[in-house]
Amino acid sequence: TTFAQALMILVAPILTRLYSPEDFGVYALYTSILGIIAVVSCWRYELAIVLPEKDEDAANLLVLSICICFGMALLTLALVALFRNPVANLLGAPGLAPWLWFMPLSLIAAGLFQAFNYWSTRRKQFRRLAVRQITQSIVTVTTQLGTGFVLHPGPGGLIGGSILGQVTATIRLARHIWRDDSNVLRGISLKGIKTQAALYREFPLYQIWAALLNAISSMTPILLLGYFFSPATVGFFALGQKLVASPLGIVGGSVSQVFFPRAELARRQGTLDKLVVSTFQNLLSIGLFPIAVLAVIGPELIGFIFGAGWVLAGVFLRLLSPYLLFNFLSAPISPVFSVLGKQKEYLLFNITYFLLAVSALVIGGCKNDAQLAITLFGTITFLLYCYFGAKIFQMSGVTLKATWLAVSTVLPPVISFI
Repeated sequence: TTFAQALMILVAPILTRLYSPEDFGVYALYTSILGIIAVVSCWRYELAIVLPEKDEDAANLLVLSICICFGMALLTLALVALFRNPVANLLGAPGLAPWLWFMPLSLIAAGLFQAFNYWSTRRKQFRRLAVRQITQSIVTVTTQLGTGFVLHPGPGGLIGGSILGQVTATIRLARHIWRDDSNVLRGISLKGIKTQAALYREFPLYQIWAALLNAISSMTPILLLGYFFSPATVGFFALGQKLVASPLGIVGGSVSQVFFPRAELARRQGTLDKLVVSTFQNLLSIGLFPIAVLAVIGPELIGFIFGAGWVLAGVFLRLLSPYLLFNFLSAPISPVFSVLGKQKEYLLFNITYFLLAVSALVIGGCKNDAQLAITLFGTITFLLYCYFGAKIFQMSGVTLKATWLAVSTVLPPVISFI
């Protein structure tokens, strides 16, 4: 996973010279729309795959997730046919409209990956997940660079490379699952699918709305910046996302998929507090230093690496650095809500997050001040994720003393650097 993300970051200075901020802006809008609908592509049944004691029950949940994903892709195709032009115009990017036809294909690749991801997590096949990430990065980067050098296709090169990378990597992961786990998959039946759908019905009833709100909240900055400002402003923000939030999100997601089944076991053994605080400490040791560097010299660093025309991306990163850190620290341990049966509380948090995040961006947009919008958004979301992390610690039984011990071992080197 680290290699896959490092590859994307290493080629970013080349991509910023092949594609304009406007191109990155249109690309970011496409991936933002995909990110919102992808989280509900399987109705969150994919999360339940790791929970049953029997692999046969989990296999039925896997097939249920796949069937729902294809159904959602058909629905997305109908919506694209009806609303692609109004949506593109609303976001201030008419050039996005023809690329929305590929959204159902992207949704299938993303949704199937989510289902295969949790199945592989259950089977402890983390290597093939890493291979999938590397495959996606290599195909995506090669296509984006090749089309950028040869064809100069504008945002189409970025979008097309992303689609090809997703599809190729997901097909490869599917082949690995069929090769290694086909004996388990023979236990699938229509009765078994219906039984598991009913048994884990709380996931679509509660998790789907929390996940949808969380995804919308995460993508809201890009969508609202597109509505209030130019695609170039979206491009500056998107570069920051690509460099920091995306790698941290992938690492955090990898931690989360391992944390989830271990948290369920730790709950039964009465050691959930120790697992939560040790995971938090490891995340802090990974994320604190790079985010501190960006907070101190972000604009200068971005301008030096990507060119003077991209300095504003570094300014945005500096404003968002506290939020990025606390999101990275708390999101990977959020499965605690599912493990403890606190889905309603998780939904309430995401509703609050969505309303406050949108309010912050709308205020900045109405004043026609992009930096004000980013500042308000970063401040509010930072405070919300502070509360979110504290709530997870409180539910898990982590004491203040244990929290301080975890933090105090990581802070001194970073403080010395600053």
